[in-house]
Amino acid sequence: MKHTDRHTETVTQSTLQFIKKKGLFSAGQHVIAAVSGGIDSMVLLDFLAKQKDLLKIRISVAHVNHMLRGRESKADEKLVLRTANALGLPFYIKDVSTRQTAQRNKRSIQETARELRYEFFDNLKRSLKADLIATAHTADDNAETMLFHFVRGTGIHGLSGIPVRRDRYIRPFLSATRKEIEQYAKIHAVQFRHDASNQKEEYTRNFIRHSVIPKIIGRINPSLSQTLQRESETFGLLSDFVDTEVERRYDSAVTASTLRIDAFRTVDPYIRHMIVRRLLERLGIEPTFPLIASLLELTEMQKGNKLDITKEWMAVRSIDTVVLQRRSTQKEFEFRVHEASVVTNDDFTFSIRRAQGVKNKKNHHPSIEYIDAAAVTFPLTVRSWKAGDAFIPLGMKGKKKLSDLFGELKYTSEQKASVPIVVSGGDIMWIAGVRLDDRFKITGKTKSIYKLSIEYHGKENGHRQ
Repeated sequence: MKHTDRHTETVTQSTLQFIKKKGLFSAGQHVIAAVSGGIDSMVLLDFLAKQKDLLKIRISVAHVNHMLRGRESKADEKLVLRTANALGLPFYIKDVSTRQTAQRNKRSIQETARELRYEFFDNLKRSLKADLIATAHTADDNAETMLFHFVRGTGIHGLSGIPVRRDRYIRPFLSATRKEIEQYAKIHAVQFRHDASNQKEEYTRNFIRHSVIPKIIGRINPSLSQTLQRESETFGLLSDFVDTEVERRYDSAVTASTLRIDAFRTVDPYIRHMIVRRLLERLGIEPTFPLIASLLELTEMQKGNKLDITKEWMAVRSIDTVVLQRRSTQKEFEFRVHEASVVTNDDFTFSIRRAQGVKNKKNHHPSIEYIDAAAVTFPLTVRSWKAGDAFIPLGMKGKKKLSDLFGELKYTSEQKASVPIVVSGGDIMWIAGVRLDDRFKITGKTKSIYKLSIEYHGKENGHRQ
């Protein structure tokens, strides 16, 4: 056996070990292989086809033709189709008008291509009732991503790189280098297509790939991809820890769009930064580092100071809070909501649906609530609050006016007007994201459950999924 043969078999075995270590597959699963026609994805397709019996999986092939390179794009498609047929695998394709979509949405072509590609994969997974979607990201891709995020300043989440698994997306080749992929392709005679656009350095990632990484490998670390792969796993663990800590501290420091200063100051400075980031994300505001820094500074200022955030949002420092609020006065709103429905406007999305049980009953975020289905009368009303509104707070017997509750929470008039009030049979059931009425709580006699959710968003984001 030649040296290259042994090397390729080592790549195969190391990839199988990586798959086993990460628990990427289970017997009987249906896996969609995302295949572009380039070397990485064609090798992935060959690898999965050769190992499907060992892994006890079945495979379908998915390809998106972005129609950006004319005949070249069509040739990519034909190669993937021909290979899938030769392997006896089902094949699914979608043509997308990437350039026109990017122009219409005023987004970059690369961004748009990625969104259209993943939209197709997600829809295909649902229609086929598949279990997983496998993409061909390698250790080199991960290194490029980490460096890209580092120079852009995305924090530890960006330094986590490309995850081995995200939802139902898996990356079986994340431990393999591009050189190893090339050697595999050579030994197994894997056909693939060259994309000339991958050489154009006007794309930032190509500049990192062709100009930055080779210099680092040549002068500092010849095993850069492997080193960054290990580092990404370390940062991933750190990121998970921080997320857990932020979630634990968030509810004591934030109510709706208000930072409570006393509770906020008891938190580690880095966790404060991440709490502000999460608050901005939940309000649909881009969490840039300068904006986060300005909001942190505002928490140290005196009452009356303000911060311009966007054309639509501002922040106001009160005695013991920082309130993020819209500039314009909210208009009254009212919706009728039936079972298993979603309603949305410029400011929020509300939904109600059946739930099989309560996940994290004690710790779920205030934007989610679970209620006894037997206590609900449809249609519900989701409306803005009115003078005289009252409810029975969870764990209490008597009623409490919403005006008193809002006063305790130090809500501004804009905040009061923006909170959706969910009403069932004339009774306030939920002050969305704030408090549940005691009459609708889950008890030991509850047989069926509804899950309520509220998501606030910026006007520019529309209905966020």
